[in-house]
Amino acid sequence: MLDLISSYFTEYEYILITIGIVSGVVFIVSLLAMPWLLGTIPVDYFTNDNHCKNESHFFITVIKNLFGFVLLLVGVIMLVTPGQGIISILLGLFLMEFPGKRQLELKLINHNPTFKTLNWLRSKANKPPFKR
Repeated sequence: MLDLISSYFTEYEYILITIGIVSGVVFIVSLLAMPWLLGTIPVDYFTNDNHCKNESHFFITVIKNLFGFVLLLVGVIMLVTPGQGIISILLGLFLMEFPGKRQLELKLINHNPTFKTLNWLRSKANKPPFKR
């Protein structure tokens, strides 16, 4: 059994090294980008219902949805690799437009550890804490 695992590691060594390097880069980028991305969200995002209605151009909405989806996928990957997976998933959900989004956001933000973590990351970007 150990010989089989060892042979897989030697056979797929290049892939494992690539995954390790990509995981490390994503970890560092997420550490640097998350406070900035959270800082771009308005302070009253969770108290003002007008933020959930997106009346912007179709192209911008598609770009935001794609970027949010990528953040969501990267966040899921970071749940098992180094990185801020849960925060990435939350940011991806905040960017995307889908039915029931507002209820999901409010449920997530009412979870005290999540709320405190988001505000702590906002403080790293020198932004005021969220209101709820």
